[in-house]
Amino acid sequence: MRRFDLRSLRFDETSEAWRRLPVEVAPFVFGGLEYLVGDDGVVDVSLTAAKVGENMTLVCEFETTLHGPCQRCLDDAAVSLAARGVEYIRHGDSEIEDEEEDETGYVAAYNLDLERWVRDLIAEALPDKLLCRSECRGLCPLCGANLNEDPGHGHEAAD
Repeated sequence: MRRFDLRSLRFDETSEAWRRLPVEVAPFVFGGLEYLVGDDGVVDVSLTAAKVGENMTLVCEFETTLHGPCQRCLDDAAVSLAARGVEYIRHGDSEIEDEEEDETGYVAAYNLDLERWVRDLIAEALPDKLLCRSECRGLCPLCGANLNEDPGHGHEAAD
């Protein structure tokens, strides 16, 4: 699922609705390296909608893992992320006839662009570097040896 039709929500007596939705997310490219989202490119999202009159508040929450190369040693890395986002829809915002995407909003004509929202939330939650472990030593700048596998690695100074 990449988009969700908000008209399909059925609100309970508290004017809230909940859905658990599998959202397909394309791989990320970060620092020139590609990372797969989740185990199969799908994020299990919890979507909560609260309605007050014609206005709606959407809350998207999820936890996922990015899989790809460590940015220091290029070994496999799995980085866990948790994200939460809130989207407000004022009366009339979702009734736009024009199908063009709003640059800041995720809802157009009652359709919630879940994939774009989830990608943006993942991007906001990314650490500065995606590492296999926090103490990763990286690669030797002279020969490319993995310094995690050979912590005593060194080169003799040439005269």
